[in-house]
Amino acid sequence: MLILMAASATQIAEVLAGMRAESARLISAAEQPAPSRLPAGSPALDALTGGGLVRGRIVELTGPRSSGRMSAVLAMTAAVQAAGELVAVVDVADALDPRSAVRAGVVLPRLLWVRPTTMMDGMRAVDWVLDAGGFGLVVLYVAGGGTGNRQPATGNRQPDGSRKPWRKDVRGEAPWIRLARRAEKAKSALVVVADRPMVGTVAATSLVAERGRARFVGGERGAPLILEGVHGRIVVARSKLGPPAATADVPLVIAR
Repeated sequence: MLILMAASATQIAEVLAGMRAESARLISAAEQPAPSRLPAGSPALDALTGGGLVRGRIVELTGPRSSGRMSAVLAMTAAVQAAGELVAVVDVADALDPRSAVRAGVVLPRLLWVRPTTMMDGMRAVDWVLDAGGFGLVVLYVAGGGTGNRQPATGNRQPDGSRKPWRKDVRGEAPWIRLARRAEKAKSALVVVADRPMVGTVAATSLVAERGRARFVGGERGAPLILEGVHGRIVVARSKLGPPAATADVPLVIAR
């Protein structure tokens, strides 16, 4: 106030004009709708999903082991984080390796990693995360047998100490319809990764990862062959968002 009182009329007018312009800019930014799609991690994945992951919709990714399911998740996560969005991974299978995630470009401090021990707890966790809001991408990872790095919790062990198998089946489409509505309200893209289709017709896009051939390097002058990676591909099985790019391949490095 003292500065304004001591300033000239011209200076006061300039300050007020600047404040009005900044206020208008902030209001415009607040009213600007978020992009309807999020990057899927690569041009090929963007093409498969019709331009990226759609907010408020479910994308289902299925396929056998070593077909690139987690590689695709890490690529999506890194790309969505790079776009300034938060990501949550509900990892029922305990399949995420933090070191591999970092190598893929994932920023761990900006990743919510939930590690439930049962399918139902995983579904509840996704429900809670979507209800909390603020996440551009939420991943429910239930692919594999849940034999990751985590030690089984007490009460979840077989007599020999191994982990009990966890039920992956979700009866009916009602739970998925609920999560789809949650995702739509939260404006989050929900990606469900499983061994086989689970979401049914509730999924806006169903992708299938296919196991590829191993690629080796070395072998010259008696040098041993070294596994560099396995390149698979992901194809569209079904899409409600337009004609599927069924022939588009996505090379994914599975192991290095």
